[in-house]
Order: sequence, then C-alpha cells, then structure tokens
Amino acid sequence: MTGPRRLIGWLLLVLVAVLAAGGAALGVSQAPKQATLQDAVKNTLNAANYTSDVLESSPQGTQTQHLVYQAPSRLGGYVDSGTVRVYVAVIDSVEYQSNQVSPSASTAHLTFQKQASQPAASYDPVHEYVALAKNAKHVHQKGGTYTFTVTQQGQTASFTATVIGQYLSALTISASGAQLSLTISSVNSSPPVTLPGGAKVVSTPTTTAPTTAPTTTAPTTTAPTTTAPTTTAPTTTAPTTTTTG
Repeated sequence: MTGPRRLIGWLLLVLVAVLAAGGAALGVSQAPKQATLQDAVKNTLNAANYTSDVLESSPQGTQTQHLVYQAPSRLGGYVDSGTVRVYVAVIDSVEYQSNQVSPSASTAHLTFQKQASQPAASYDPVHEYVALAKNAKHVHQKGGTYTFTVTQQGQTASFTATVIGQYLSALTISASGAQLSLTISSVNSSPPVTLPGGAKVVSTPTTTAPTTAPTTTAPTTTAPTTTAPTTTAPTTTAPTTTTTG
C-alpha cells in the first residue's frame, strides 16, 4: 500500500511543479516587453503629456526647470535661476511669462505678460534633448540603461539614458564642461496646463519689437542651454504719455 501512495504523492509534486512553471511562463509572456532605446524615444515624444525636470550645471552656475508638456500646444511650469523664479506657459499660440518672484512666493497674484509664441514643442526640453538620441552612436546597453555619444558640428557629447517600460525616464548629457540632467515622469498622467489661479495677464507693450524665441542650441556643441521661454521679463520701453493743459 505504501508504493501507490508514494507514487501518487510524487505525481502530485510533479503536477504542482508543472503548473507553477506554466504560471511563471504565462506571467512572462503577458508582461509588457521593455522598449528599446529608439522605441522609448519615439513613445515618449508621442505621449499625450508628461512632466519634465531639468538641472543644468555649468561653470556659470545652475538652473532648474519644472515643466509640463501637453500635446500638441501647451507647456507650463517654472524656471529657477539662483534665488529667482519665473513662471512660464505656452497655451496654443500665446506665450505667458511672469514677473520675477522668490521660489517660495505664492502664485495667487502673479502678473504675466503675453505675446505671440512659437509652438509649445519648440520650448519643450524633452523634444529638444530626447530627440538627439535618434542620432546615437557607439551605443552600449546594460539592462534598461544605455550609454552613447552624439556628434554635431564636430563636437561630441556623452549621453546616459534610462528606459523604464515603454518610455524614457531619464537622460544625462555631458558636454564642454557642462552637464544637463533630464527626468521625465507622469507620462500620460500629468495635470493640464493652465495659468495659476488669480493670475493677472497684461499684453506686452507694442512700442518694441516682439521678443524672438529663445535659441535651442543642442548641448552637444555648447554648454546646455535653456529651452523654456526666456527666464527674464522682456525689456520694454513704456509708451511716452503727454498731458495736455
């Protein structure tokens, strides 16, 4: 009698092992495959929205940006430089830029100047820097981390990119003694881009030529540059008024 019992017990153990292995295999087959670098770049640039945080470090100092991009025509957040913060937004075809405030100041009573804008994507650091990975050379991969170089105009920058799931989550660029760190989060789940509640909006005086859009020089050739709208309020000359007697 002990023989059959031992045989049944052994069969049960084999069956459990087979089921466990099958379940594990099923879990692996159903889990989403992690994207390659180029697929992650494409997926990220085509996302409906995301949040980006940028830290730029150079011999001249540091600057940070916190921005939300909402495809296809909205971008908003702030730029910190030293002890000054400037809130910026691009909504459809209009650019908004606040007066300079302390990073700890309330946003309830900000004053924004507005003027015509270039497309929101032209100010977005993700579109500016992540797109450079399309020209990656000497790519090395370890898990979800990729290192590579990009050469433009005869100068080479070193990149480190991190892919999580289907999207790029981080990018570091080193070039010409400067470094830029970009973090991407809340892909397809970022809040909508609007001006802060209580904000006052005024038009840029028409007595000066419209401020040109900031240049977006790729960090592979020079120190990383800010891609958000200009971080200082536009210099304007107030219209001269004449009081008649």
